Order: sequence, then structure tokens, then C-alpha cells
Amino acid sequence: MTEHAETIAFRPRQRRTQARVKRRRRQLAELRPARVARRLALAHRIAADIEAGRYKDYADVARRHGLTRARLTQLMNLLLLAPDIQEEVLALEFPVGRKPVTERTLRRVLASLCWEDQRAAWAELRPDADLVG
Repeated sequence: MTEHAETIAFRPRQRRTQARVKRRRRQLAELRPARVARRLALAHRIAADIEAGRYKDYADVARRHGLTRARLTQLMNLLLLAPDIQEEVLALEFPVGRKPVTERTLRRVLASLCWEDQRAAWAELRPDADLVG
């Protein structure tokens, strides 16, 4: 019987950790549009598509996008935000993995349909000015 020896080179754990730290720092330095901003943009696009006649109604949109009608309603309710709040939300950018503003927090702002009440609620929930892109 012949013996066959094969050597396997492992990277030292320290180098793997250093590479992971470098990658994470690079990700944190890179800003991306907030998820809630992308959802609000989607709601605007869907509203424009309905207006243009590409969809019959919300049920048609929900079927084509694979959403429930309730979830689609949640998305479309983002359009009820005051225009200035929508502008701020659309401009939000955060590092990967950071989500100071979520759709759920915006629902608290949407508790009132009065734009002045929304602005007051948004002022309390708004992320720090240095995080806003």
C-alpha cells in the first residue's frame, strides 16, 4: 500500500479576523439608501403605475408583486406622510446593517393624518442630523 501525504495550509485565525474587521470597516464607511427610503420610492412607483393604468387596482398590484393586500396597504400608507417628511426619508442613507429609521417607526408618525402632528412625531423620531445623507 502506498501512502499519500497531502499538506493543507490554513490561514492563521488572526489574519481571518483582521480581514473581517477591514471588510466591516469598509462597509460601515459606505452609505446606502435606507430600506425605508427604498420602500417609500416603491410606493411612489406603484402609485404612478396605477395612475398610468398599468395596474387595475391594489389587488392587481399585490398579485403581481407577490404581496398580500394588507402589506401593500402598509406600503402605500407611506404616501400619507407629509411631503417634507417624505423628502427627508427619501434622502436617508446609513451604513450597511444600521437601521435607525424603520417602516415600523414611520407608522408611529402615520398615527395621525394631520401633517403638523406628523411633523411633531417625526421630530422626536428623526435620526441624528449627522446620519442623514
